[in-house]
Amino acid sequence: MRLAVLSDIHSNLIALNLAIDDLKKENVDKICFLGDYVTDGESDNEILGIIKNISDYTILGNREKYILDYSPLKKNYNNYKTIHTTYNNLSKDNLKYIESLKEYYIIKAKDFNILMIHGNQYYSDKDNIEEVFDKIINDFDFDICLFGHSHKYLYRKYKNKIFINPGSIGQSNDYSSYKYCIIEIIDEINVILKEFNVRESFDKLVNYYKKTKYYKNNYVWANLVLYTIRDGLAYCPLFLEEFNNRIEKLGELSEKKFNKIWDKTFKDFKKTYDIEEI
Repeated sequence: MRLAVLSDIHSNLIALNLAIDDLKKENVDKICFLGDYVTDGESDNEILGIIKNISDYTILGNREKYILDYSPLKKNYNNYKTIHTTYNNLSKDNLKYIESLKEYYIIKAKDFNILMIHGNQYYSDKDNIEEVFDKIINDFDFDICLFGHSHKYLYRKYKNKIFINPGSIGQSNDYSSYKYCIIEIIDEINVILKEFNVRESFDKLVNYYKKTKYYKNNYVWANLVLYTIRDGLAYCPLFLEEFNNRIEKLGELSEKKFNKIWDKTFKDFKKTYDIEEI
């Protein structure tokens, strides 16, 4: 059996189409999606439409869970506007589709039990990856675990299990390329990493992105997303860590004060990391 495994699209339709075009040349038996399809752009409906048409197994990511837990009370806070924008952009059919998704699947291939899980409920940037593996092993019976969330490619054997993260097709944090995997399961496991050059289509992405309402309504986050795609660095979680450190001891903040600190953090963050403007 040959499985195509894709994760963490984050509304990057250009990157997803690169993978879909590549898949047409591959003889795969099943296509698996590991979550985080939406919220970082304006192509959510188009991406979910593609997934519904071609996917054999699709699970929830934390971004889809944010949509399911949407609260209009937070809509004017800058850290939540991306969720608000996406929630209001999604069609009723696609909202229902997200509601229908499961948190995990265990599928059979040959003599292997394959666990599909996004991983956010286990994964933390502060955790040792083996601690994450141990938590998953404790909760599930499997031979192979397919997971996403970290936006970093990984193939690792641990305690007689195999853990595979295909990396992010839409927004890599390890280095600048769009990634997915093909997994060949015969008597042994063979993992083929498929990659696409970000630079070749980046100008097209930026030109499209800057014309969207999403970009205008989520200026700070949208630029962090573009910087991440271009440089292959985890700017989004790094920015959030810096912002949360600044507000940690300030108690409950008004929208105005919260957003002012958010924007100031972004200006300082760009200087700290010497980020080239787009």
